[in-house]
Amino acid sequence: MSEIIVGGQGTLVDPSWESGCFNAFVNELADEITGSCMIPMNLPRSEVMNIVNRAKKWFYKNYEYSVRENFMILPIELFSSEHFKKTRSFTLPGMNPATGGNEVFSVYGLAEVGANWGGSMDINWTQGDFAIERMLMGGMYGGTKTGAAAENLQYFVINESFFDMARQIMRNPLSYNYNQLTHELRFTGESPKKNVILEVYETIPECALFQDEAFFRYCAAKIKISLGQKLGIFGFTLPGNIQVNPDLIKGLGEDELDKLIEEIKSDEGTDWMMHS
Repeated sequence: MSEIIVGGQGTLVDPSWESGCFNAFVNELADEITGSCMIPMNLPRSEVMNIVNRAKKWFYKNYEYSVRENFMILPIELFSSEHFKKTRSFTLPGMNPATGGNEVFSVYGLAEVGANWGGSMDINWTQGDFAIERMLMGGMYGGTKTGAAAENLQYFVINESFFDMARQIMRNPLSYNYNQLTHELRFTGESPKKNVILEVYETIPECALFQDEAFFRYCAAKIKISLGQKLGIFGFTLPGNIQVNPDLIKGLGEDELDKLIEEIKSDEGTDWMMHS
């Protein structure tokens, strides 16, 4: 089995959270780069660790499966603490050393418990089980005028859009901002008067991310690009006077990286779309 060489860094330490899955991931990368030892060249282990760490940050920002939705609660007692009065902020959890995950990457929703989400604003014919289905079936088979079902559905969509906009105005959401680097959640408006629920995206455990095929391809492509760049600087020649083509190695990595990024972008679709 091929290995990522350590070089002169004898004090290099594996990630503290879990060395087993990281070592297996690095060895798999080494097999990919060297063709299972067919090519006697590789990058130092420290450079591979840097590439993997940078890849994780890119995936958290651009790959939906690298994070997961979760909820957190901030008890009302926290908002009367001296720390909040001075800073109007809280520091949310960073990476869990035991798993390498569970870092709060972003906050996409925030509301007080029991907040007014629109109150009694609704329409009677949307209440009850299968209400929309009954409305449509009544228009299609109830003996009403032609096109009644389509008109009812159109009215439903328009009314729901109006109610959604009204909820955004009437519920008086709390103003906040969140910094991904410092994990600081800062309240920029009035202070909450009840417990606050946060809707957050947190990172998945790193061992799970290492098992993802897209993450492996991304890291392998980045390693090929870095390897081609380093070999091009030094004009490396293999034993037996075999010439190395660093531009080809770098080009293979760039092509694979471009294809992967395009796949990730094309995998993100809209939730729904209406055609007129």
